[in-house]
Amino acid sequence: MVLADQLATLLAVIVGAITSFTVTTLSDRSRFRREQARHWTDKKLEVYGAYLNAIKHMNQLSRRIAASRGIGDGRALKLGREKAHALLDDAENSRATASEMVALVGDATVVGAVRDLNREVWRLEWIARGLLQPNNEMWEACNQAYVRALNALHEGIRQELKIPGVFLPRSLERHPRPILPTADLPPSLDHS
Repeated sequence: MVLADQLATLLAVIVGAITSFTVTTLSDRSRFRREQARHWTDKKLEVYGAYLNAIKHMNQLSRRIAASRGIGDGRALKLGREKAHALLDDAENSRATASEMVALVGDATVVGAVRDLNREVWRLEWIARGLLQPNNEMWEACNQAYVRALNALHEGIRQELKIPGVFLPRSLERHPRPILPTADLPPSLDHS
């Protein structure tokens, strides 16, 4: 009996050790996977943010250079042609670098949306450089295509990263000047 009791105790210790080892190993693997997923989510947010900053800079620069050529209604950037083209070249280099990083970490939907947005910003760049000569309707159509592509990218990023909340796309309507209330302006802002 004593030997049987000792064997039962030894077997219980062995089973307990194996169970403890298995549970600890599975728990460590699960924690590692969560930490990796969190790391890649953070990295993707960083990469996507850098790309969005680069593409928006290129868009704003293209719009301001186009406005200096009398295209659109934006605030003109008063520069010589060579300086304006050098700024566009720098903006394009930043956009291209950021775009490559997105291609490395993004899913197929995000990478496809980035490619579409790149095409739309290039069209605005070509207008700014004088390679396309748009009328007002074509200019507005190019801007709306850019906004649609930007909205699609934001939606794709939100879906990929499972960002909670509702996506509110940018409006395609352009308002040249904001409408401000006049009745409730503080005395220091009322210039009438």
